[in-house]
Amino acid sequence: MHRFKKILLVYDDTPPGATTLAKAVDLVERNEGHLTVVSVIDEIPKDYRMLLTAMTPDEIMTLARKDALARLEEYIAPFSETGRISTRVLTGQESIAIIREVLRNGHDLVMKTARGMGGKLGMLFGSTAMHLLRKCPCPVWILKPEENRRFYRRIMAALDILPAEVEENDLNRKIMELTISMAEIEGSEIHIVHVAENPDDHLLLGKLDIPPDEIGKWNREIRNMRIGKLDEFLERFDLAELPHQEHVLQGWADEEIPRFASQYSIDLIIMGTLARAGIPGLFIGNTAEKILHRVNCSVLAVKPDGFISPVTLDED
Repeated sequence: MHRFKKILLVYDDTPPGATTLAKAVDLVERNEGHLTVVSVIDEIPKDYRMLLTAMTPDEIMTLARKDALARLEEYIAPFSETGRISTRVLTGQESIAIIREVLRNGHDLVMKTARGMGGKLGMLFGSTAMHLLRKCPCPVWILKPEENRRFYRRIMAALDILPAEVEENDLNRKIMELTISMAEIEGSEIHIVHVAENPDDHLLLGKLDIPPDEIGKWNREIRNMRIGKLDEFLERFDLAELPHQEHVLQGWADEEIPRFASQYSIDLIIMGTLARAGIPGLFIGNTAEKILHRVNCSVLAVKPDGFISPVTLDED
C-alpha cells in the first residue's frame, strides 16, 4: 500500500466511521503519507436565499463551515499527534465536491464508510459511494461498516486475465500489487478469482443443435485454458510466503463473484473495471456495476490508466 501517499477520507461520525478513520491513519503512517479528512455541507438553495432576513446567506454558510470544522477537529483529535492529518470543509453536492477536491489536490485514494443497508435488505453502497465509484479519477475504497473489527481475514483479487489491451493488463497488475500489499499489512488470506464466461448453452443446444457432450467438452477446455493463463500471469508475483488460493469459475462474473464472496466470507474485493481508458465517465462497465450492487463486503476499486473523470473543476 506504499503507492498511496495523499489519502482523502470522507467524514463519518458513526462508530464504523471511527474504525475507518483508524484504518486510514494506520495507512498514512505506514506509507509516510498525508490524510485529509473532508466534510461536505450543502449550499443554500437559490430559492431560499430571498426568504432569509435575520442573516445573509454568506453569514449562514460561514457559521455552517465553522460548525463542520469543529466537528472535524473533534473527529481527528485521537490521532492529531501524528502530524499527518488535516481537515477541510467542502460545499456542494457531496460526490461532486469530493471529486473536485481530488482533482485540485491530486489525492491518490478516496476512503469512505459504506452507508447503504447491505445484505438482503438493500445495496451496501449508497448514492454518494456509487457516484464516486463511477466518476472519481483515483482508486476508491468503500469500507463496509464494521464496528468491532479493523482487519481483513480474506481478500479477493478479481482478475480478467484475457484482455489483450495493454491498459487492461496493467489494471490486473495493479489489482495484484494492491492485493499482495494489503494482505501483507492485514495478515490476510488471498483468493485470486477469474470467471470464465461460458457460451450460451440454450443457444448452442437450441438454435445451433450442438450435443450436450460437445458443449461440456468446450467448457472444460475453456476452463483449462484460463487456468493456464492465470498461472502464467501470476508467475510474475511473489506469493510464496502468502496464504493464497486460485479459483477459475465458470458462469457470469456478475453472478459468480458475489456468490463466491458470500460463500468464502470475503472481507474485501479488489477489482478493476470494464471501461476503456480515456472514455470520460465510463469507469464502471455493466458487469462491474452489477457486482457492486450484489456484494456485501468492502470494495477497493482500481482505475485503468488514462481514466478521465466527467467531473471538472468548472463550477456549475
